[in-house]
Amino acid sequence: MTAANNGSARGLAEWLVRWPGFLALLACYIALHFALRLALSPTVGVDDVAEGLFAQSLQWTYYPRQPPLYTWLLWGSFRLFGVTVAALAFLKYALVALGYLFFYLSARRMFADRRIALLAALSPSLIYAVGYGVHLGFTNTVLLTAACAATFYVLLRVIQDGRTGDYVALGVAIGIGLLSKWGYPAFIGALSVAALMQEPSRRSLRDPRILLTLIVTAALVTPYFLWGFHSSAVHNVFNGVMRRGGQAPYFAGVATGLQTLAIAITMFLAPLWLIALAIFPKALAARRHAARPGGLDSRRLLEHFFLAMLVIVLAGVFIAGITFYKSRWMHPVLILFPLYFFCLVEDAGFSPRRLRVFVAVLAVAAVAVIAARLLQDVGGPPFCGKCRMLRPYPELAREIESRGFSGGTIVAGDEHIAGNFRVAFSGSRVATSKYAFYVPPPPAPGAAGQCLVVWDAHDGDAVPPALAQFLKEAFDAEPPDGPVQSVEAPYRHTDLRTLRLDFVALPATGTCR
Repeated sequence: MTAANNGSARGLAEWLVRWPGFLALLACYIALHFALRLALSPTVGVDDVAEGLFAQSLQWTYYPRQPPLYTWLLWGSFRLFGVTVAALAFLKYALVALGYLFFYLSARRMFADRRIALLAALSPSLIYAVGYGVHLGFTNTVLLTAACAATFYVLLRVIQDGRTGDYVALGVAIGIGLLSKWGYPAFIGALSVAALMQEPSRRSLRDPRILLTLIVTAALVTPYFLWGFHSSAVHNVFNGVMRRGGQAPYFAGVATGLQTLAIAITMFLAPLWLIALAIFPKALAARRHAARPGGLDSRRLLEHFFLAMLVIVLAGVFIAGITFYKSRWMHPVLILFPLYFFCLVEDAGFSPRRLRVFVAVLAVAAVAVIAARLLQDVGGPPFCGKCRMLRPYPELAREIESRGFSGGTIVAGDEHIAGNFRVAFSGSRVATSKYAFYVPPPPAPGAAGQCLVVWDAHDGDAVPPALAQFLKEAFDAEPPDGPVQSVEAPYRHTDLRTLRLDFVALPATGTCR
């Protein structure tokens, strides 16, 4: 019986390290978390509220701080599946799946041992932001991660195969990356420097067909940079967020920047780096370079990448005056670390027992993430902090509808009301004073509709001043002086908190209709 069980275990292991096994694992993971997202809460997630709001139209720019590609993709998802939480979740988990897929494709090209390739591809799930944080938030960052993974994989194809189609695909990957998030330019810059540091990658970048890469990239990004890019917005983010305390003395700012950078790197890689070093302690002493497919020294490529990236982030501190780094900004800096670490593991040598221990940790972590999601979204306070996913926006929207609002234009006091009412009233257009720079397209001439002004009751019993000003400037409508109504409901799964919204429903006024 024992021999039979051992044989079955070996057969399962051999199947998992092949393509069908990985795809089955990935499909199960994505399907499970997608189903959990839909089952646990009908409320729109923290980062999704803004994207759901912006995806009412197709335009060159939305939120000036971010490139527009994620919003374009969500616009398409809404057209396919309707304006629903499912459409929001579908896009996110499709991109998560692509990220893991490209990690696996890269790992298969880097490692001769298929076991190492599989573990390297799955190990990003032990990074908090990738394995758990992605289920709580992130939109553009998910696209950025997939773009970084795709770019690295296609670069490996360019170096190892060198087909013309690979150069074209590299241009597509870079274009997508540049339209995903502003951390990507640092990623592709560091990766390009790393590729120039050794043969055969240097030879591949000197190939005349690299012009195809540049042409395709330019074709994808030039329209946005001509008609949608706002340098002032990026400049304001840099000065207002990354240069906190910018008036401090130079060396004090440098010390603060280095401290936050060190914390961001350590926190981003947790708990992966702790687990990996505990299971594979010899990896740090890896000296030799294992023979790898394609003749490329992928370990050296990644070492040069991290060195180039280190120069970039340190230049940000010493030259640009950056005093503040967040761990969630480290995706383009460190997302390739799992692949690099398993280069060290392969070079240092490993025992099958340690591989089995790592597999067990991956399995335990996967179960722990599911348990944590259940606890946070069902357990209520104190497990959920602000408990935004338990807020009863859908229930309050239905109550407002029952009181006579049939659709039209909704002007909301904050982005959470706006994003959730965008889903609850999918036929209406929705705007918020929080994002006063974005006003969705007006309805067709002659279209009938109402004007709903709604805000959190904590902001006062009358229309808040910022909301009244936005209503007048964006919709040429005077602040309503009619009777203010209220709706209230408890948070889901708890009686400790309630949410009350105040609103005024009016006939069409100005362009608020």
